[in-house]
Amino acid sequence: MWKGVLDITCYKAKLIRVQRVINIRIAKAYRTVSNEALCVITSLIPINIKIEETAKYYESVKGQGHLLDLGMEVKHWTHPANTVEITTYMYTQTAVKANTE
Repeated sequence: MWKGVLDITCYKAKLIRVQRVINIRIAKAYRTVSNEALCVITSLIPINIKIEETAKYYESVKGQGHLLDLGMEVKHWTHPANTVEITTYMYTQTAVKANTE
């Protein structure tokens, strides 16, 4: 629903502008701070990324999600013993003799 808005530059800029005002008030920062820095300071995901994430989630649950997770036949599964690699290390103690003259 909102994903199509991100394709239009002026609407995307308006969404980012609204989030920027909110972030400035949360962080109590100056207007000269960049939007990316404000998102980091306030720990909020940028609105355009959040909209894309929500759209992908919606498509996977309600829309064409069956195309994303196609079933795999059992014969193509990898056995856990083939994927785990076990390495062992042997530690030995060596004595260093000091040369006394």
